[in-house]
Amino acid sequence: MDVVISVSGGWSVTEPAHLVSSRLDPEEALARPLYVVAFALVLVPTLDFVFSVPPAEFASVQWRFAAVGLLSGFVLMPMMGLALACVIAGMLKQFHVVRLLVILCLTIALVLIVISLGFVLDVLQLLATLPEEGRPAFNSAWIGALSKLALSAIVLAYLGWRARRMIPAPTRHRTPRTVHVVSK
Repeated sequence: MDVVISVSGGWSVTEPAHLVSSRLDPEEALARPLYVVAFALVLVPTLDFVFSVPPAEFASVQWRFAAVGLLSGFVLMPMMGLALACVIAGMLKQFHVVRLLVILCLTIALVLIVISLGFVLDVLQLLATLPEEGRPAFNSAWIGALSKLALSAIVLAYLGWRARRMIPAPTRHRTPRTVHVVSK
């Protein structure tokens, strides 16, 4: 270590240039691990849902009702993963990633709205076939599932809509207009 006497008369210790560590900013140091966490928040519940749903029978109203009801319980964590990824990308000014996440959020929101509308049609079909004693439990199940899906769609649409404001507007290169000067 080098000892330096400062102008004010105090002593200070400086380290030689070759011993100074080259540490990253906390944002840069944690960006990749946090992207991995965000990816895990999206992937793990998605895989849980895929492996929890019985084999697809799209023609069966009961299967569609059960699958969408199950899906409604799995949307929160992926939504948090997308939000975390948006925060990281915005903080690091990775606008291409923000753009991708905006598209993903808005697309998923649209898909959830379409699924919700189809779910309502399935509920109406099933409601006609249910006995009276099963209706309270059925009503509770479909209202809860539809609420979660609709709220998730709204939150994702809002997240995508607001995150798009982090992307800088494209700069236009204006060509100078030609000015004709007429003199006498």
